[in-house]
Amino acid sequence: MSPKYKSMKELDASLPDKHEVAAELGIPLDQGHNEALTTAEAGRIGGKIGGAKVKKLIEMAEAQMAENEST
Repeated sequence: MSPKYKSMKELDASLPDKHEVAAELGIPLDQGHNEALTTAEAGRIGGKIGGAKVKKLIEMAEAQMAENEST
């Protein structure tokens, strides 16, 4: 079962850092400006983070629905 998050801020904090994701994907991402980053590269970074967030939200909803069915 997925952990319960008290807020969206707490959920967001549990997600991977964008710089870690970029490094994992081999995409150069600086701390400052990233004008040279292509839309596709930015999408790959954001997609991986957003995908993880959606997965956690679905797990939370399923857990809540199961909890509601048992009561």
